[in-house]
Amino acid sequence: MIRLPSFTYPIKKLIPRCSGAMFLLCALLVFFPSSASALYIQIDGVADIKSSFSEGCSSITDIASQAERQKIDVVLFGDFARNSIEFGVKPLERIFKDIHQGPSVLDRGAGGYLSEIKDNDRKFEHTLLIPGVETIPFYFWTGSNYDKNLTAHNWDKHLLVFGMPSAQDYEQLPLPNSNLSKKYTQELLNNFIVTSVLFMLTVGAVYKGYLRKITVPLMLLFALLAVNNHPFQSSPYNAYDGDQGMEPYQNLIDFTTSKGALVFWNHMEATTGISQKDTLSLETLPYPDDLLKTQNYTGFQAVGDQPIVQTNPGQQWDQVLMEYLDGNRERPVWGFGSNDYLCENQNGDSLGSVRTVFLVRESSNDSVLDAMRKGRMYAVRQTDTNRLSLDEFVVQDQKAGNQVTMGEELVATDFPTVNMKLRSVQGGTKTAQIQIIRNGALVKEETVSLPYDLTWRDVGIDRVKPVYYRVKAIVSPTDHLVSNPIFVKFVDNIGVDVASAPAPKPAPARPAPVMKKTVVAPAAPAAKPKAPRVAMLSGASSPAPPTLSVPTPSPPQKTRATVPVPKPVMSEPPPVKTAVKEPAPQKLPVVELTPGKRLRVMTDGVELKKGPGTVFPNIAKLRKGEEVNFVRRTNIELNNKNWLVVKHKNRSGYIWEGVVQWAAERGADE
Repeated sequence: MIRLPSFTYPIKKLIPRCSGAMFLLCALLVFFPSSASALYIQIDGVADIKSSFSEGCSSITDIASQAERQKIDVVLFGDFARNSIEFGVKPLERIFKDIHQGPSVLDRGAGGYLSEIKDNDRKFEHTLLIPGVETIPFYFWTGSNYDKNLTAHNWDKHLLVFGMPSAQDYEQLPLPNSNLSKKYTQELLNNFIVTSVLFMLTVGAVYKGYLRKITVPLMLLFALLAVNNHPFQSSPYNAYDGDQGMEPYQNLIDFTTSKGALVFWNHMEATTGISQKDTLSLETLPYPDDLLKTQNYTGFQAVGDQPIVQTNPGQQWDQVLMEYLDGNRERPVWGFGSNDYLCENQNGDSLGSVRTVFLVRESSNDSVLDAMRKGRMYAVRQTDTNRLSLDEFVVQDQKAGNQVTMGEELVATDFPTVNMKLRSVQGGTKTAQIQIIRNGALVKEETVSLPYDLTWRDVGIDRVKPVYYRVKAIVSPTDHLVSNPIFVKFVDNIGVDVASAPAPKPAPARPAPVMKKTVVAPAAPAAKPKAPRVAMLSGASSPAPPTLSVPTPSPPQKTRATVPVPKPVMSEPPPVKTAVKEPAPQKLPVVELTPGKRLRVMTDGVELKKGPGTVFPNIAKLRKGEEVNFVRRTNIELNNKNWLVVKHKNRSGYIWEGVVQWAAERGADE
C-alpha cells in the first residue's frame, strides 16, 4: 500500500516514491482505491523508544533525525515516567530511606518533555513524533539487608502510556515515589489522623510540663509518624505490605483511560526474572496471564526482539478475545510491536528492528493514535530493511459485497471470505509459513513463496456465534508478522424484510378529478439519505463505507499525508409538480403496490444497488425515463422513503423510492 507524505502539497509531492511512467499509476492507485482496505494508507512506526530524558543514549532530535533517514514514519517515545526505587526503615520508611533513582520524565519535567517532542515534531516534516511514557505502577519488598536477601519484586512489570493530554496528567500518574496527589487522601487519611491526634496530645503534655523526658521524645516521634503517613501520596499501595495483586495495575489503567489515553502491557515474557539495579536485587517473573486478570487496557506487546508465546493459537491473547466475543469483556485487546530501544547497536538494539504498521486516513498524530485505539495495525520483526508487508487483510461477505479490515467488524449474511496479500517490501525469494487463526484455533496453515495472495472462503462455521480472524506470517524468529483481529457477526439479513410486502386490497373506484390548471412548485433540494446501520458487538453502530469521491489537492501547507475521505453521492430528484384543482381539491388515485407495477426513473445517474443502502455495490446506472418492475417494498427507510426491490432487464436489485415514481403518475408530469 502506498504511503504519502502530504495531500496538501503539489501533486508531484504527493507520491515522492513514484516517478516517470509510474507516477500516473501511483496517482490512480491513490485516488481510486480498489477495496475497503485501500481507504487507508500504511505508515510504519517504532514504539517504546527511550531518549536522553530517561535511560536512552540519544536526544529527541537525534532520534527523529535517524528515523527520518531510515524512512520511519512514526516514533512513539516510551521514556520512564518515574525511575525511582526506595527502601526505608519502618515505621518511618518514607523519611529514612535509601533511594536509587535514574533520569525520568517526571524528574526532568513533564512540561519540558512534551514541549521538546512537540517542537521537533514541527521541525521534521516526514516523521511524526508522539510522546509516551513507560510506567512502573508497583513493586514490593521481601527479605532484609541483614539476611542479605532483600529483593524488589515486579520492578520490571511495566505499562506503556500514549496520548496523555497534558503535563499535569503525567504528573498525577499513580506511581510509587512520585509527586504529591490529592487523589487518595480519603484512603490514607486514617493513619494520618491517628498519628496527628497523638502528636497534638503530646504537644499539650509538653506545653503543660508533664514528664518532659518522656513526652518530648514522643512528640517528636508522633510528628515524624504524621509526616511519614501524610495522605498526599502518589499511590495508595505500600511497597512493604507484600504483593497487592493486580490492583495497582488496574488502578493505573483506569486512571489513564479516564484521561482518554492508551495503555499497553509491555514485555510480558521476560526471558529471566532476575536482574540488578545498582546494588539491589530485582525479580520479575513473566506475567502473560495478567492479560486475563486486568480490564479496559488497549493492548499488549505482540512482537518484540523474541517471538512472543501469547500470540500463538489458544494462548492468553485468544482467551481474552474470546471473553470479548462472549460478552465478558467490554473491549477487545490489540497487539503492537516494540523493543525497548535505548542505544543504537547496544545489546542488539537497532532502531526499527521491530515496527508497528498503522492503517490511517492521513499521516498525523491523531490518526496514528486512533489506529492504535481501534486496532488498525499489525506488528513486524525484521533484521533488515526487507521486512514483511501485509498489503491487504480483509474479511468479506461476498453475498452483500461488504468487507472490513483489521480492528473492524463485519456484519455478514454469508460465509466469510478471507482475502490476504503478503510480500517482502524489497522483493527477493522468501518462504513464509502462513497461519490463519479463528477464535483461538488454527484453521488454515500453509508454507508459501512470497509474494502471496489468498482468497479463502470459510465454510466450516455455523454462522450463529460471532467469530474473529487474525493472521501470523513467519519467515524466521527474526522475520515475522502478527496482525490484529477482524470480527464477524452473523445476521439472517441486513435490515431487509425477507418476505414480500402483502398486496393491498384494491381501492374503491373514484371519478377522475377535473384538472383546471397545473402549477409547478419549486422543489426543495433532496436531503442526502443516511445509510442504515446495524448493531456491532460492542453495542455501537457499525460504520457504513460510503461511495468514494476524488479529492482535490488544497494549496501547499505544512501538514502530512491524507487519504481522500469518501463521500456519499446521491442524485437529487427533479422538482415535484403539484396539481391544483377547482373548486375543491381531491386526492389522486392510489396506485396499487402489487408486483409487476412499473416505476419510472426521474433523473439520470440513479444507481441500482445490490442491497438496501448506499453501502452496497452498484448493479447498473439508470437513465432518466427508464422503467423498472416493482417486486416489493422493504422496511428500510431513508429520509422517510423506503428502499424498493425491483427488476431491471431480468436482474433484481434495490432502488430508493425517492428517485422513482409510479408509471401510473406519468400524466402529471407531461
